[in-house]
Amino acid sequence: MGFDDWLAAEALLEQGAQHRWPEGDVSTLEVVEVCHLNLATGRVVAVDPAYFGSFDEAWPVVAQVPPGTYPVLLSVVVLPSTGRTELSRRLVTAATLKISDNPVAGWNWVDEASDGKVLGVGVDAGTACFYDASERELLALLSADEDRVDAALIEASDTGFAAIADSSGGTAAVFIGCGMGDGFYPIRIGRDASDRVAMVMIDLELLNHSTGRVAAD
Repeated sequence: MGFDDWLAAEALLEQGAQHRWPEGDVSTLEVVEVCHLNLATGRVVAVDPAYFGSFDEAWPVVAQVPPGTYPVLLSVVVLPSTGRTELSRRLVTAATLKISDNPVAGWNWVDEASDGKVLGVGVDAGTACFYDASERELLALLSADEDRVDAALIEASDTGFAAIADSSGGTAAVFIGCGMGDGFYPIRIGRDASDRVAMVMIDLELLNHSTGRVAAD
C-alpha cells in the first residue's frame, strides 16, 4: 500500500474532519465506539450477513488477532439538513475493530494467497458483518430465522449497526449498515511498529466520493 493509501486509511479515523461533496454540502466525520465484539479465537471473519448460507460456509478469515473483546468503531459521515431534506444524514464510511492502542505504523490490503485478489466483503443487502470464526454455528442458526435477520438488517440500516448477542450476553457479531449500499468493500489491516495487528477495517468507500477535505481555519 502506497503513502496515498495510508493517508486514505488514516482519514477514515480523523475525528471531526470536514469534507466537501459534489453538491456543495460539507460533512463532518464522527468516529464512534458502538459496542465490543467477543473474539474467542481471534479469527476475524467479515461477510454479508444477509447472503443465504453466509454463516454456514467456510468463509476466509481476514485477520488473526489475540483472543479477547475489542471495541468496534464506526466512522460516520454526517451531512447537514438541506433544502432537499430536513434531517441530517448519517452514513457509515468505515467499520474498524480496534485491537490495541498502539499507533498504526502502516496499512495493508488483505490479499487471498491463492490468486492475489484483494479480499473484501461482497454486499448485496447494504450490510456487512464482523464475527469470530467460533460463532459460525450460532450465527448459522440465526440465519435460519428470517424475521430476526430482517430485524437486525433494519436496525443496522437505521442506526448504523446492530449487535448480535452471544450465549454469555456479549456480542457475537456486529452488523454494519454500508453508507454506499451494495458493493464490494476491501479490508485494511493496520499494523504497529512491531508488525502486530492494531486495527482491522472494512473500508466502505463512501468518503472516496467527496471532493476533498476542508482545510481547518
